[in-house]
Amino acid sequence: MENYKILNPGGNKTAIVTDQNYTKEQKKAINDRILKENLDVEQVGFISPKEKKLQMAGGEFCVNATRCAIWEYLKGNSGEIELSVSGYKGKIRGGINEQKDVYVDLEINQKISDMIEKRDEFNLVKLDGILLAVVDEENSKGYIRDLRKNENKAKNEWKEIMKRFDTPENAVGIILLERENEKTKINPIIWVKTIDTLYYETACGSGSLATAIDKNNVEGIEFLKIWQPSGFCMEINLKKEQEYLRNARISGKVMEG
Repeated sequence: MENYKILNPGGNKTAIVTDQNYTKEQKKAINDRILKENLDVEQVGFISPKEKKLQMAGGEFCVNATRCAIWEYLKGNSGEIELSVSGYKGKIRGGINEQKDVYVDLEINQKISDMIEKRDEFNLVKLDGILLAVVDEENSKGYIRDLRKNENKAKNEWKEIMKRFDTPENAVGIILLERENEKTKINPIIWVKTIDTLYYETACGSGSLATAIDKNNVEGIEFLKIWQPSGFCMEINLKKEQEYLRNARISGKVMEG
């Protein structure tokens, strides 16, 4: 039986499995079993005991799972590491600060205008390994009502829309924005194509980053607190140089259990 731990990165509970050189098929079977046995877990990642490496069950890039892997490698202690992550080119640097916030630093080095494609009411934000379609607060209102009225029906309708984006990334998401007491809140629906999981996630680090990139493109904001469906907050810091986004830091809490 595989050895795994459940971590909570402010919602979006993640099972972190110690990888014993499982095959792709074994990872899919382990993913399905863990999700079936733990209904509050939304995703499964595999970490190497020999090197600092995270592989998601679906091969996608996931910010929150990366933060969980950092927590696990550092055993919850302050420090910084570099690790390889599925769906992301190169190494990622991340760590835990003295306030016990777990952060991920992403080198991006792209023009923001090249990262965003406008398609109807969707602002498609392209990140390594995942495409996020951000819908602004006004256009999201009716969609959010539908989502809360009948989650399964709404999710499956969104899945059909995501199929039409016809993108090579392993994961696709819809990010419905909401203003709540002057706070920016996200409602993320994420579909991992390779393992066919579909969740209205309780938190989404990649969706939070995509929201910050979209807000920067529209309003020029470089620091943003983004509230998750779980009620937890993630902080996004963007470092820009003229029209280029050089890097981004995503930080928030990670808890055990």
